[in-house]
Amino acid sequence: MKASSQGFTLLELMVAIAIFGIISTAAYKLFISVTGAREVTQSVLSELDKVQRAEVILEKDLMQIVGRPVRDNAGIIQPALKSPAVNGALIEFTRMGWDNPLQLTRSTLQRVAYSVEGSELIRYYWSMLDRAPDASPIRQKVLADVKSARFRFLDSNKRWVNQWPSNVQLPGASPSPSPSNGLSQIPAAIELTVIHEQKGSMITLVPLSTYKPEVVNPEQGGAEPAFNDSQSSPVNPAQLTPGGLNGY
Repeated sequence: MKASSQGFTLLELMVAIAIFGIISTAAYKLFISVTGAREVTQSVLSELDKVQRAEVILEKDLMQIVGRPVRDNAGIIQPALKSPAVNGALIEFTRMGWDNPLQLTRSTLQRVAYSVEGSELIRYYWSMLDRAPDASPIRQKVLADVKSARFRFLDSNKRWVNQWPSNVQLPGASPSPSPSNGLSQIPAAIELTVIHEQKGSMITLVPLSTYKPEVVNPEQGGAEPAFNDSQSSPVNPAQLTPGGLNGY
């Protein structure tokens, strides 16, 4: 007896190829979509990581501001905190807590300045507090894609001011400035606003060592907010907890 053999017809083969093509196209589009989403996610996470690293640097610097004036390259005494600073810097201040794991012959205090150069937020610091005539700062890039940045300061009158110190005349040759002349004075809190190209407006409020959360009113027997802005509107003390760059 002859064994009969049966195969695929041309029509069946074409239908199978068409189905395989549709499935392959769908799988390829799904792969492209997942890959694109992964790249976008990685880009967003990378930008967020850069912002968070800048947040840590700024927060550590601002929270540890201390009232220690310094002598600049010309031998002139500069306040513990000065804004705006020289050479176009936004702010210059002395901070504590500079780690010294190698036990080098230097102070644990550090003089720091911030400026916006082009589209970058730049941090400068000096190896010594009282600088020699030829002392040069060390430059660090903190954050890119920055349009602008500004600082505000909460003074002892519970008002936000745009410069610090205010109405202080610097004694050019005073060997030991006292806290009473304003050179050692630091604000109660600092507000930093950074305008970022992607993130928009980012605002952080940092309380300093002189910050008092509330003031008790003896006549009313209760507590009221310690700080007001320039329009005398109350500031919520919870807003002055260290929260990093936020509000965008």
